[in-house]
Amino acid sequence: MAWIGIIVGTFAGMFSAVAAYTLYALPLWYSLLLYPTVGTTGAIVTIFIMMQLPPSLRRMHQTNSDERRRTA
Repeated sequence: MAWIGIIVGTFAGMFSAVAAYTLYALPLWYSLLLYPTVGTTGAIVTIFIMMQLPPSLRRMHQTNSDERRRTA
C-alpha cells in the first residue's frame, strides 16, 4: 500500500507543480511548494482508500494463524 501511495503522490505532486508553473503561470516558488503539498496529500488519500478495500482486493493480504486453523 505504501509503495502505491508514494508513486501516486510523486506523480500527482510533479504534475501539479509543472501544471501550476506552465499552465497557470504561477511563480516558481509557489509551484515548488505545491509539489510536497499535493504529493503528501495524494499519498495519504491513496493509502486511506486502499485501507478501505475489502481484504480480497488487497494485494498483500496475509491471513492470521487463527483464520488458517478455522474449518468450514
